[in-house]
Amino acid sequence: MVLIAPLSLLGTTNQETFKQLGLTRFAEPVFPEAVKFDGVAEGHVTIALSRDAAGKPADILVLEATHPGLAEAAVEAVRMWRFQPSNNPDDLKSHTLRIGFKLQGIVVFPFGKDPAQAAQSETGGFRLTEPVKVPQMQALAQAPKALTQPMPAYPATLRARAVDGTVAVRFYVDEDGRVRLPEVIEATTPEFADAALAAVSQWRYEPPQDGGRRIVASEHWQFQFKANN
Repeated sequence: MVLIAPLSLLGTTNQETFKQLGLTRFAEPVFPEAVKFDGVAEGHVTIALSRDAAGKPADILVLEATHPGLAEAAVEAVRMWRFQPSNNPDDLKSHTLRIGFKLQGIVVFPFGKDPAQAAQSETGGFRLTEPVKVPQMQALAQAPKALTQPMPAYPATLRARAVDGTVAVRFYVDEDGRVRLPEVIEATTPEFADAALAAVSQWRYEPPQDGGRRIVASEHWQFQFKANN
């Protein structure tokens, strides 16, 4: 079975949860045969997902996985998901999902109960509600160096008004050092937000590492825009 637990959206029923996510097409991840041959009977994958205005997944990033084959199966299924088209910035924000695999039929995580109790009672202790642990870049033993890091340009449309402003952005850096799923969490104007995202999307780092192994890390930046700078 495959249990899908959005870590930030909890509804009273599965259909209501899909409605909150805006899902119009759902593909069930399949337990890979190759993983079975490895002697693996269960595992989980945590992904961060963003969607575009047309309702297609825009970026799918694996944050953690107990087996690379399960990660591939999860990403393959999520690529086929479709969402209601929307230009609302709140709808376009990224979501974090955890997908748990077990060698049984297929079941969607029930959201009508306390999620920890539901996972415990219906899966014999197969818990999916532990928080995802993505290390921050600056918390690593050796913070990756920035290889490409252009700063945001002051928006031309605001020059006549000569306003100052701030933008806070969070994003992930994947195993290859690429910025993934950049998201504005606070901005004084949409123009500053767009400028910050345009710049951050071009950034590139050395691959984050932990114990010699490449990992995904998180980062948070705040920008200040000055009309005279």
